[in-house]
Amino acid sequence: MIKNKNILMILPAGPDYVDFCSLFTKDNFTKLVYTEEEGYEFLENNSDIISVVVIDVRLARKSNYEYVNKICENPRFASIPIIAVSPNPPTEEDMICLEMGISDFITPPCQWPLLSRRIYNAIRAKDSATFYEIEEMLKKLPCNIFLKDAEAKYIFSTQYWRHLDKRDDPNWTIRGKTDMEVRKDKENAKKAYESDMQIIATGKGTQYVIEESQDGVTEYLELCKEPVFDEEGNVNGIVALITDVTEREMLKKDLKKQE
Repeated sequence: MIKNKNILMILPAGPDYVDFCSLFTKDNFTKLVYTEEEGYEFLENNSDIISVVVIDVRLARKSNYEYVNKICENPRFASIPIIAVSPNPPTEEDMICLEMGISDFITPPCQWPLLSRRIYNAIRAKDSATFYEIEEMLKKLPCNIFLKDAEAKYIFSTQYWRHLDKRDDPNWTIRGKTDMEVRKDKENAKKAYESDMQIIATGKGTQYVIEESQDGVTEYLELCKEPVFDEEGNVNGIVALITDVTEREMLKKDLKKQE
């Protein structure tokens, strides 16, 4: 579940976490340090490769969560969850860590599938928050950026262009729908769906221009689509960009007429 994730562990030296640490080393890069100072210094130099920080709750509590706060407040580390661990059942004092920016609290020993799932969920939760922020920023662009899943269903779209069949429903969403369900122009919808399935089958992107004529207006849209791969190298979605290239295409037509 958390295969190939890079994990920073901030744990005290000693026998308490020997078995716990061994669970992670088979499929993941694990950096083990013994003090919060070392952990923060490593994170400052390697934040781009770390997926999760695991810290002993006693170390965090001893410094009054100073380094936990520093990690949480640093924008560079915003997508990195922090998980507290303890070799003993948590006390009421320990549980305060959940109010200090800690994503989860784990007490070894723990069954590997459960442990893996909880760490994976913590990573996904942080990723989702960051994804939302990126989505809001992308909406500022004049072009349209969208994501689809492995069934060619929309995950999100930064803009709802006027070629969609929204049926004037204020609660309408593009999420979970294919082009055949949302596009007014069924011919181009079919072309889009077929190209999506081809990308998912082959793992190769594509780029093409379509003509949209609606309400007496003719527009040309350029679509650039690329596959999205999971950690195993399988195609699990599509990321795409739609750009209005009407001016460029009309100029090309005018030049062709003059030849």
